[in-house]
Amino acid sequence: MILRYVFRVLWLVVAFGLAALVALTVLFTLGSMWVGDELRAAALPNDPILHQGGATVFGIVLFASAVAPALTALPALIAVVAGEVLKIRSWIYYVVAGGLSLAAIPLLAGTPEAGSAAIPAGEYMTIFVTAGFAGGFIYWLLAGARA
Repeated sequence: MILRYVFRVLWLVVAFGLAALVALTVLFTLGSMWVGDELRAAALPNDPILHQGGATVFGIVLFASAVAPALTALPALIAVVAGEVLKIRSWIYYVVAGGLSLAAIPLLAGTPEAGSAAIPAGEYMTIFVTAGFAGGFIYWLLAGARA
């Protein structure tokens, strides 16, 4: 009986790690593509570096350097623990909880300027929510369906 719980906890850790890896992959892929497109749109028409692949590289560097310091697994861990304790097996819960967990990161990490709350751009939030949806779905596939 105890051995079963030990293996379940170990599997939850592995499943959470894999789901986080998928979510981060989606986050950085979509984010770097978005920043690359923004750089390409803002570049001069004759700029060969940004129009021939350099925008993607710069997009990866800029997005990763802006997002990486703010990443935390705490909202996702809270969602996973709540789902496991309450024995929630619905894929909808894990997908929505994953999306909300990653959407909370830019909102929590944002610094209000001059007393007004700064809400990130819609494209930025869409990238975070999409990555959270992917991570939540992967977690549900691996462990959440058997909570």
